Amino acid sequence: MARRQGAAANAASPTPDDGPFTSQAQEVIRGATYFLVRSAFPTDAAIAEFAGIDRSRVTRFKQGKNLEPATDDLLEDVSITVTKLRGWIDDDLIPEWLRGTNAHLGHRTPLDVIRTGRVSEVLAAIEAEKSGAFS
Repeated sequence: MARRQGAAANAASPTPDDGPFTSQAQEVIRGATYFLVRSAFPTDAAIAEFAGIDRSRVTRFKQGKNLEPATDDLLEDVSITVTKLRGWIDDDLIPEWLRGTNAHLGHRTPLDVIRTGRVSEVLAAIEAEKSGAFS
């Protein structure tokens, strides 16, 4: 009988969870991030080329699977930038804005700056343009 009580006690003890972001929720978030990133690129192959990864990795990303941390960070930065641009410029113009040279970025393209890990400069450029600042 002691075994049953022990088994019952083990079954009743709380199991650790992932907090508010369960594995399933994290996959959904990564999937949503994919759609934001995809809105900036004409094809999945273009995402792969930008990120310097194999096309199969983009498929994993689309399915909500984990990528290497550096790639995940890079694509998250694109997602953050797209989110910041949405509602300010037409969604159809976002890819053009990301590929166009920008005076606030030293006449570099936002995607080139993001690729160097300087998403904060791109976000600052967006804010500067929103406020009407000239460089």
